[in-house]
Amino acid sequence: MATSSSMVTRRKRSIVFPAVLSVIILLAVYTAGWFAAANYATTKLERAFDGSSPLASVLTCANMHVGGFPLRISLKCSKITVNDRKNGITGSVGAFRSAAKIFKPGTINWQLNGPAIMQTSTGIATSVQWDRLDTSMSVGIVGLENQATVIKALRTNISNAVTGTTLTINASEGQLNIQRDSDDLLTSSRFTDVNFQQNDGTSKVPPMTADLDLKLIGQADALNIENPKPIDLKGLNGELRALQLDVGEGRTITASGPLAIDQDGYLSGTLKLQINKVEGWRDMVISAYPETTDIAKLAAKGLKMAFFGQNHGQVTLQITHGTVVLGFIPLGNIPPI
Repeated sequence: MATSSSMVTRRKRSIVFPAVLSVIILLAVYTAGWFAAANYATTKLERAFDGSSPLASVLTCANMHVGGFPLRISLKCSKITVNDRKNGITGSVGAFRSAAKIFKPGTINWQLNGPAIMQTSTGIATSVQWDRLDTSMSVGIVGLENQATVIKALRTNISNAVTGTTLTINASEGQLNIQRDSDDLLTSSRFTDVNFQQNDGTSKVPPMTADLDLKLIGQADALNIENPKPIDLKGLNGELRALQLDVGEGRTITASGPLAIDQDGYLSGTLKLQINKVEGWRDMVISAYPETTDIAKLAAKGLKMAFFGQNHGQVTLQITHGTVVLGFIPLGNIPPI
């Protein structure tokens, strides 16, 4: 019996020891693999933010740290600064945190703290704050393939140093999507309960829902991991696939068509506008801005004539070197970027 018991004990040891050794080896290999992947990610990021990279001339990741062992690889920045000299944009954003799960490669989730403060060379300053900003993105071999962002309680202040005017834009929620489409860049967004406030804090127009679907032609390289090509606004070509504004009570405007910005920064394009409830828009504009009563009535009358007496229809919005004409009605000028 003693001999039999001894044989059983030795047999158990012969099974347990290789199993434990295998687990230790697997853990060692996994740990080595994690640190190798983290080192690879760190090298890529450092290369992206070094002085020779186009991205480095635009973004700076302060106090960059890679961690997350054992189940993820994370990147943290205490602050992100923006210095886009080509487009004349400078600014900063709060802390950045991202994480990629080891067992779900190619998918990255990240959060960004506000505020985001931007200033342009034309004297326009923007400050953006939010309660929560979450993003999920999918990364391929070349770079970013698609990205979806949800923003809660968005608050934006835009001021013009030249005119002294300030505009506040609030939205209860915003959704932003970016996708690579061959050589082009697709972007879409939706903002709900958007309201605009003037210098005195009052809102003259009702809350609206805004949807945007835009294609930027030849700009997919902006999503590359290595040697990303920042978007140059001057010389940019795109297609407004859809822009819809809805202020309630059936009052909607939908626009679509090609757009382009020339080397001087002026916008040009031909947009097809579908307008519903022309009289409703007229009354809203007059109520918000009584000083525009005459021109609002004239514009509504002209549109209804173009629509053969109907309260809805389609009209062309022509933008030529910044000059805007709706049908045959001049609306003004858009300054260069």
